[in-house]
Amino acid sequence: MSKAVVFACLLMILGFALVAEACDCDYHSGGCTISRPAGGGNNCKCIYKGAWTCSGVEVGCSSGWPCEQSTSRSACLAGGGDCGGY
Repeated sequence: MSKAVVFACLLMILGFALVAEACDCDYHSGGCTISRPAGGGNNCKCIYKGAWTCSGVEVGCSSGWPCEQSTSRSACLAGGGDCGGY
């Protein structure tokens, strides 16, 4: 195997690992809830995607909403997304 192929494989593995650590949200009656909290230095923003499906994206913290890495309603509100499932 060439070095380029090995390097490309390592980059793909690293990319999948980073995606796996991102926050995530699930749909519950009325909207989204955080199922996997954001990593350090970020809040989790839940997004309703339609068809009873939600996803999460990590967003930076603001002075109005400090970083909160949990699955609580207040953590969801800090992310500024859909929090109707709480």
